Amino acid sequence: MSIPLLFKVTSDKGNIRIISKNQGNVSVKTILLKVILGHCWWEGLPAVETIFNLIEEAIKKTITDVYSYNNLTINYDYRANDLIEDASKIEIFINSVMVDDIEVEVTGRYILLEGEDNRGFWQKTSSFRRKIEENVHKEL
Repeated sequence: MSIPLLFKVTSDKGNIRIISKNQGNVSVKTILLKVILGHCWWEGLPAVETIFNLIEEAIKKTITDVYSYNNLTINYDYRANDLIEDASKIEIFINSVMVDDIEVEVTGRYILLEGEDNRGFWQKTSSFRRKIEENVHKEL
């Protein structure tokens, strides 16, 4: 069984756009990174975890807007060039999005979060020991 649902993620400098389309219905959510980072700084929240949570919620919301379902599963990998709190580059790759155990067509699977690298020389040199590569599998 196939569902005519299309899911797309695009990112550019300062924005992440999440789009879901089912036949003629389209839902678009935009995450403005500067606003989110400012809020996290002001409230003392962990920025990367907050952005991950927002991406997951935006995926859930856009799909809910165009398709009714019982179970949503997202599987993605992320890679950071240092510990999460010190990383200057985080790559997110969406492996799959499944709605009611049916895989959704995903285009634009890659999100890059990159900022200024303020790490010192020794921290940059030894960061290969602290690089993070993890897989996240969530039921939303």
